[in-house]
Amino acid sequence: MELILTIFFTFALFYTADTLQCYTCESDECSGTTLEMCSGGEVCSTMTTVFGHLGTRVSKACTTREETCVFMDATTKISISGGYSHTSNSVYCCSTDGCNKNTLPVLSDKPNKLQCYTCKSKEDQVCNTIVQCVGVEDHCFKHTVPAGDGSNDGRHLGCASADVCRWPETAPSTPNFNCCEGSLCNKAMGMGLSSLPLLLGLLIISLV
Repeated sequence: MELILTIFFTFALFYTADTLQCYTCESDECSGTTLEMCSGGEVCSTMTTVFGHLGTRVSKACTTREETCVFMDATTKISISGGYSHTSNSVYCCSTDGCNKNTLPVLSDKPNKLQCYTCKSKEDQVCNTIVQCVGVEDHCFKHTVPAGDGSNDGRHLGCASADVCRWPETAPSTPNFNCCEGSLCNKAMGMGLSSLPLLLGLLIISLV
């Protein structure tokens, strides 16, 4: 009996230590948050996403690190621009009760000094259009998608933030993603560009 009680209390202590309470909500502003108990092993996250002209969505949730978190206890700023689309996302993941209460601000979309090559449309076969980078986008990128992946076939070009460029370091399963510094450093001729939001979906783990 004593052994059973010892095992029970040991498990209870472990489970309590490994379980967080996080704020949860999902809406345009996420003003009505509630504090909920997460499952064991989950962390808290707060996320603000801008889908081009479609508007802004705020989300707070219990999540797994693999699902949402690129980095812990630091704001991940992901911003990508191409010739016909701009999407940005900021995420903060943390591991103490209620640590995701604050809402992250929308990333700036003001033009900066960097310019990169991209395509002006999905059908453009020569990607020599120049796009003006905005906000935290401080790199040009080029991403090659292997043939056979359907609508994602081809190469993607444009502007990207530093955290996007750090992605292959944390997700080795995303190959052929290259960033460079300096205007127009990603020059590429005769390359097709698939939908940029699909690339963002590849880079950001589950927008939930």
